[in-house]
Amino acid sequence: MKELVEKLSTHNKLSEKEAYKFIVKISEEKFNATQLVACMSFLVKRPISVEELTGFKNALLDLRVKVDLDKEAIDVCGTGGDQKDTFNISTLSAIVLAASGVPVAKHGNHGASSVSGSSDILKHLGYKFKTASNDLNAELEKHNICFIHAPLFHPTLKHVASQRKELGIRTFFNLLGPLVNPARVKHKYIGVYNQEVGRLYNYVLQKENSNYNIVHALDGYDEISLTGTFKCIGHETEKIYEPMDLGYSNLLKKELFGGDTIEESGRIFQNVLNNSATKAQINVVTVNSAFAMQVYCPERSISDCISICKETIESKKAQQLFKNILN
Repeated sequence: MKELVEKLSTHNKLSEKEAYKFIVKISEEKFNATQLVACMSFLVKRPISVEELTGFKNALLDLRVKVDLDKEAIDVCGTGGDQKDTFNISTLSAIVLAASGVPVAKHGNHGASSVSGSSDILKHLGYKFKTASNDLNAELEKHNICFIHAPLFHPTLKHVASQRKELGIRTFFNLLGPLVNPARVKHKYIGVYNQEVGRLYNYVLQKENSNYNIVHALDGYDEISLTGTFKCIGHETEKIYEPMDLGYSNLLKKELFGGDTIEESGRIFQNVLNNSATKAQINVVTVNSAFAMQVYCPERSISDCISICKETIESKKAQQLFKNILN
């Protein structure tokens, strides 16, 4: 452990094998709290390499509690840590997607640097997390969506949860969330907070047998924010969009604000589902749902996907689905 700490303290990069070992040692509680905070801080100060991210990812997946799903699904997940304080766009998009007919296995966690992470909002609204594959499969079969709470299936994360919360900033663990869904889903819609991370993900995901779309708003959001230009990176494609390309006007940052409390976030969440939210809030959820849909259904045009997801919200199918999930 001492060698790993010293190497990180001098800003040297870890090999893939060393990165793997680092995560294993965390799982074995070989680092004390001070060492963990120091190592996370060292890694914040420089870009993560492909080898490091691959090693971290592989270790977490090898140490996970396995989830075996009976059907192919898509994960809709962002890195978080963009410091934009948006409402829960990816979680809402996952529900809209499921209500539109696309199976979803949503991986999520508590917010480490925000008021309301995916797991926080679900728990606040009354959802009870499942702890076994059988329960997740039953949920997926009945509702076309299951929610996988990361700490229940990644025991290693429990050993860093308090340190991440204390730091209150994004760490390399933010980068791992979208890559380590315990169900190993083949379809991924991922939001990243900068282009460098987008390229890093692309290198890592190209080695996997998966369909993916990595999205990033060039003004710093880890999702399609409609506040300006955004980029999409797929397995063999890379494309720049403007909101007007999709028939939308540019949104203002304040229109995506998720509130100062979990209660405010919960109200926005419910308002989107019952189609009483602001036009900006509904539009941004619709667009992210649509781009995720196209990953799973590449034969559909993005305009068709937008129309389907828009109708799902307006008809309140998404609201009804969420009500059924909670009952």
